[in-house]
Amino acid sequence: MRTRRARLAVVVAPALAAGLLVVATGPGTATASTARAASTARTASTESTASTESTASTASTESTESTAARPTDFLLAGGHGPANSLDWAGYAVTGATLNSAAGTWVQPVASCSGNKPSQSAFWVGIDGYASSDPTVQQVGTDADCTKGNKKSPSVASYYAWYEMYPDSIVTLDTAGHGVYPGDTLNASVSGSGSTFTLTLTDVGRWTFSTVQVTPVPPLDASAEWIAEAPTTCKGSKCKAVSLADFGTVAFTGASANGMPVNSASFSNHQITMTKNKKGTIVKASVSALTGGNAFTVTWLSI
Repeated sequence: MRTRRARLAVVVAPALAAGLLVVATGPGTATASTARAASTARTASTESTASTESTASTASTESTESTAARPTDFLLAGGHGPANSLDWAGYAVTGATLNSAAGTWVQPVASCSGNKPSQSAFWVGIDGYASSDPTVQQVGTDADCTKGNKKSPSVASYYAWYEMYPDSIVTLDTAGHGVYPGDTLNASVSGSGSTFTLTLTDVGRWTFSTVQVTPVPPLDASAEWIAEAPTTCKGSKCKAVSLADFGTVAFTGASANGMPVNSASFSNHQITMTKNKKGTIVKASVSALTGGNAFTVTWLSI
């Protein structure tokens, strides 16, 4: 199973987001299309790609405290049916060629106490359930707690992002794409060959969509609806970060290839996040499916 790579302190305003095309609309935001002039060697495929970029407006790049994630091998059990993971909680489907996934969630509140930083991410994606997957295509939001001290206590932070693993995560600017507790988020990922469209809508506020090309050919082997404790890495050694207390998050309208999670066309896997490899300490529990396409994930432990 794979997860998102480490947060690499990459914050890109919509008009500068990497890729072939970015369209962002909403209150106070401008629609912008971008294409970047660059030639990038892809060692896995020994190909180079080039694109051109033009921006309709000036945008700024910010940096944030880094958090990380990579495709991870933290799937502890459950190649078929229920599974335990050290960093994922939610559902995945396998057993077919998966070229689209969609779902909705309500942004939860991050309850921050103490001084230790913590993170929680909520997303829809394609690929990553198997350790052999070379790519993960995903779009979502975070509810994090900053590092605190005696003078400045930990506070909640919310933002939207997308990632085309193994490329770096791209965080959307909060000025044009702010995320707040109680917001309804609609997310979708769809692909054809190596080209994917990732769309995130904060209902009534803004819509972001970007077309991206995977750095290596995808397997299209799984689709996921996940609450995650992102992973930090030092070299080849990786571990899940402390999971921010998000209470309960509800996913609805979960579909792959236009069909619900419990479709007979797939094998579906309920994934419980655990703190240890034995699975005896649960960090986040997952409910049974309701109506074949809805479930909840409940925080239990950092």
